[in-house]
Amino acid sequence: MKNSRLYSVLRWLLVNACRMILSAAMILSGAVKMIDPRGTEYKIKDYAVAFGVDEVLGLYLPLLFSIALALTEFCLGVNLLFGNNRRWTSRVVLALFLLFTPFTLYLAIENPVSDCGCFGDAWILTNWQTFGKNVVLLTCAILVCRYYKMQTRLISEHAQWLISLYNWMYAFVLTLYCIYTLPVMDFRPYHIGADIHAKMQWDDTDKIPPITDLVISDPLSGEDMTDSIISGKGWKFLVVAPRLESADDGVMDKLAELTEYCSDFGYQLVALTASSDSLIEYWRDITGAEYKFLVADEIPLKTMIRSNPGVILLNGSVVANKWASSQIPGQTELVAPLDEMPWAQKPESTYAQRFFILLSWYIIPLLAFTILDKVWMGIRMLRERKKQNINTY
Repeated sequence: MKNSRLYSVLRWLLVNACRMILSAAMILSGAVKMIDPRGTEYKIKDYAVAFGVDEVLGLYLPLLFSIALALTEFCLGVNLLFGNNRRWTSRVVLALFLLFTPFTLYLAIENPVSDCGCFGDAWILTNWQTFGKNVVLLTCAILVCRYYKMQTRLISEHAQWLISLYNWMYAFVLTLYCIYTLPVMDFRPYHIGADIHAKMQWDDTDKIPPITDLVISDPLSGEDMTDSIISGKGWKFLVVAPRLESADDGVMDKLAELTEYCSDFGYQLVALTASSDSLIEYWRDITGAEYKFLVADEIPLKTMIRSNPGVILLNGSVVANKWASSQIPGQTELVAPLDEMPWAQKPESTYAQRFFILLSWYIIPLLAFTILDKVWMGIRMLRERKKQNINTY
């Protein structure tokens, strides 16, 4: 009898430990994709090119897949954490890892892409590390699915739909916001405050620097302009447009205002693109662009900023600020020299502050729902006991 009870307790502990491991992995993976949906979109495009289906996916499907994957992983992870829809959630999670594990084994053997992108730029794993991780998570998923009834609920069955709805809404709104603007947390080597020139240098330890693929050149002469752009002193605006053929030409007025501002105050403004000379000329024709164009590889440009186009403000070689196409400062903001502009001196908030704000917006309503549910369940239990006592008498 004692051995049977001990076995049940150990099994309960094991199942719920596996559930928490699965939950943490899926919440982290989904949250990173929500914060940087464009990065996941680029990774899906890399997969499409590697498997020769890039033309089938077209222009918008990779982004839709990115959004769907981010929301699915995050919401399934929260469902596991709260014990919501235990049977359905456990089966879907198991199905996902039955699909992911052999796929990552193929990636590890054939190596069509350098990393799977599971955790975006926040935590880069090799393909073999990803496969090992998925083997562990698949084992956890099998146990959780087999003994799904042993998952402890953190909220009543009647209120689980409310938690699920809130999770989907929060994830969807955050993902759309990061698409429209920029990732609220930047894990790449071009984040605000980063010294790009320093991150391109090799040190005595022969450790590979964070930036190795950025080469900027003049499209006409072929001259290497990297040092003059990155390591030069003074303020510089970089208009980064990886692909002009798909760039948002609705920003032409703001870019014209920015060009005029730079001319008035003597700041340098150049555009960086991976597009051909003919597309550069076409962009100039339709937008009236008067700024100079330089070329670089598409991959580092996409890494620099998740917008097409986007604007980066450099103070020397340090990233002072970044704007998506929807955020480019206009005439009302460009009213004084950069030395006098607060947004050019210091970002409005640090990444730690942004993380705290994001967590607060998510956790506080979630705690409120949970507490209200516990109070409501307690009231129901008291009412039922009173009814039982009345019926007894």
